[in-house]
Amino acid sequence: MISAWAKPCCSAATHSIAARSKPWGEIAQTAFGKKPPVEDRGPISQAIFAVGRQDIDPDGLMPPHGIEIMGASSDHLIADSGRDLLPVGTEITFQLGYGALVHAMTSPFVARVMTTRSGKSLIPG
Repeated sequence: MISAWAKPCCSAATHSIAARSKPWGEIAQTAFGKKPPVEDRGPISQAIFAVGRQDIDPDGLMPPHGIEIMGASSDHLIADSGRDLLPVGTEITFQLGYGALVHAMTSPFVARVMTTRSGKSLIPG
């Protein structure tokens, strides 16, 4: 095994646009025909991020420790942030699986920035 391949090479960053400490309302089917399972998680905090299925494949996102993806619409991602309320504007970086990477690289709605591991831009200018 080549050790460089074991390290994540691609990530996606997005900002939270809303936060709520007590989810409320009825669970209905999504625009994609699925009805999420009802699960009592107890007191949690949820955050809504400005990224969705038109931008990226949410099933291919790997969130940081302490955050769990609950679902996504075409333009928003909902995550359980445990007991920590993420303030609006908090930037979260997700690692990308292959499907999420392909979606992000071909979406006209996603800005792409390529850098080296040290943070140096690969695009001159």
